Amino acid sequence: MPNSNGPQKKSRKKLRNKPRESGTSPPQRAVAEYETGEKVHLKIDPSVPEGRYHPRFDGRTGEVVGEQGSAYKIAVTDGSVEKTLIVKPAHLRSQA
Repeated sequence: MPNSNGPQKKSRKKLRNKPRESGTSPPQRAVAEYETGEKVHLKIDPSVPEGRYHPRFDGRTGEVVGEQGSAYKIAVTDGSVEKTLIVKPAHLRSQA
């Protein structure tokens, strides 16, 4: 049987909670607010399906460029190309 080439391939460990972290995530993480220009770390929270980005960007650090609804626009460099991700605050951690 051939391998799947879907958008979540090779992401079994990235999209799975550790046993002690399973269940719902802390609500203060989902309502965190970030200022424009602030540096944030990208980390997918597997228990929050909405507002995710492509797993390729997991573990990267980006800069908040603006807001879009309840999500944030994050500028990330992918090689030499600047890309903008739209991410909910549940998947962001402040760098400070």
